[in-house]
Amino acid sequence: MTHRCSHLKARLGALSLIACLVATQAGAQQGGLPDAQDIWRHLPPLPGQAAAPAPEPAPAPELAPEPAPAPRPAPAAPAPVPVAPPPSAPVAAAPPSSPVAPVPQTLPQTVAPGFSRTLAQARVVIHYPEGRGYARSEELVRLLRAVGTAEVETRPVRYAVDRQSIRYFHAADREVTGTISDLVGGGGRATVSDFTFFRPSPRDGTIEVWLP
Repeated sequence: MTHRCSHLKARLGALSLIACLVATQAGAQQGGLPDAQDIWRHLPPLPGQAAAPAPEPAPAPELAPEPAPAPRPAPAAPAPVPVAPPPSAPVAAAPPSSPVAPVPQTLPQTVAPGFSRTLAQARVVIHYPEGRGYARSEELVRLLRAVGTAEVETRPVRYAVDRQSIRYFHAADREVTGTISDLVGGGGRATVSDFTFFRPSPRDGTIEVWLP
């Protein structure tokens, strides 16, 4: 009799507990409180019942594998050490060359300052008017050749000059032109004309006599 009463009390207590668990479960779902399963697991076992097995521990989360260490950069190669070039062999001194004879250079003939040509270096050209000056020109040719003039020639011209003119074209012929004017006459040195400005000038020593 006593055993039956105890068993009945246990059943009533279990029913009351279940009702509380149901109410607690409903409130836990709304208020975020522990649910009936959590509370049931923490209650002592009923008489004649084995204790509920403890929940298996949750598996530990797998840890992500540690990243492999970054490879270290290879050490830089050492800079090349400059190597001095081997000493060059001494250059033998060239033997002294034999003296070379200077080559004579042909320099252009220049007239020294104050140089004057003579009759022996003069070339006289006598210009006379056609038709009436030939005889006078031949007389002067004989005279100039007699005193040693190098060259004497005559040339007839179509147009006569107004007065006698004796012309020189190089400074070195100035003095000999004066001598020729004295021999020719007809006004002497007053008839000498400086034509050194004329281009192209005739060859050196040329003196022209123009008869009227």
